[in-house]
Amino acid sequence: MSLMTFEDVRPWARMIKQRTGRREMPPWFIDKTLGIQRFKDDPSLSDEEIAMVAKWADSGAPAGNPADMPPLRKFPDGTTWTIGTPDLIISSPLATIKAMAPDRYFSLGSTPMGLTEDRLIKAVEIKEVRLTMDSTPLKGALNLFSVHHSGVRTVLPGEYTPGAIRAEGGFHIVYELGQNALIYPDDVAARIRAGSELMFDNNHMHSIGTDIQVRLDVGFKFYPKGYTPKYILDDRTIIASTQDLDIPAGQSNIMKDAFYIMPQPGKLLSFEPHLHSSGKRMCVEVMYPDRTREVLNCANYNHNWVKNYIYEDDAQPLLPKGTLLHVIGYYDNSPSNPQVVDPRNWKGWGQRSIDDMFIFSPRMLYLTEEQFAEEVAAREAKERAAHEARRLSASSRTKSQ
Repeated sequence: MSLMTFEDVRPWARMIKQRTGRREMPPWFIDKTLGIQRFKDDPSLSDEEIAMVAKWADSGAPAGNPADMPPLRKFPDGTTWTIGTPDLIISSPLATIKAMAPDRYFSLGSTPMGLTEDRLIKAVEIKEVRLTMDSTPLKGALNLFSVHHSGVRTVLPGEYTPGAIRAEGGFHIVYELGQNALIYPDDVAARIRAGSELMFDNNHMHSIGTDIQVRLDVGFKFYPKGYTPKYILDDRTIIASTQDLDIPAGQSNIMKDAFYIMPQPGKLLSFEPHLHSSGKRMCVEVMYPDRTREVLNCANYNHNWVKNYIYEDDAQPLLPKGTLLHVIGYYDNSPSNPQVVDPRNWKGWGQRSIDDMFIFSPRMLYLTEEQFAEEVAAREAKERAAHEARRLSASSRTKSQ
């Protein structure tokens, strides 16, 4: 439904109240009832905003004063970048996708990056570009995406390893349909080595009903030359996963587990579940070496809205060596899940969207013991300062009364 004008919106007032009350609008699937709630670029509504929408709907959805109407929003045309103008844009080779064909799983090959010196990445954003067969931009409302995912990583000539899941000393990101930009904290960078090529590997693409050509454009923002961040990220991308999936037909609450033990201390920069069409929810709890337990986050999953949730800098979980991450995936393979094509079929692990997966794929910054102790001390000092500021503020209010 359109939300552009009052006339568009008013007929949907009751449903808007319902969907915002259930936190299904706008799309933000982090569970608000537990775990960490401080993320960058969080578009979700506050409790006060939800109550305001409900009051408006219950009052008959009245129009406001036309004089207070803001100008119509102008949406991006698909060519702009949320990270700003990139310092470097690298395009993948073109792939030809037939109008009606099975899903394709293949490597697109690599593109030279043209860098004569090492550069440090501050942000990266990836766009899918679909073209008609005469190479003009595709317009219209077929499927929004033809690329389900692509493994994008830097390699030096001669170092390519087919099917590898991480970059050795380089950069690696798994792009998924509709994914938001990745922006590193100010003290963290990923390195691109001079002479690197950008490899587009492990691609999963599907037909959209018309013959097209498709490519991925990767935009990089670099730190200034000479800038030295505190940490260089080792881009290990898969923290926990399992291929041992047994999802019965018609079942709506199937749970699977995966585990990961921290081989060294680390700081979790993001929370990113990856499931497929029957995927319903993913939770991550940690069991610290002192045997205490904590739920980091739970997030519902919608296969049309793949999201990378980036923690605010001072909310990033600090995990000692030996911490056990328990990752829990939930699946709904029943008729109540609109993403499931045929709930009569059993599902196991597989590349197709109608199969399923179980992958927890965040950004993890691994630290030395000394770096970890320094991070813990800085976090504790900041919390003490915030507590003291709150105490002084409360004391000041009491005296003024």
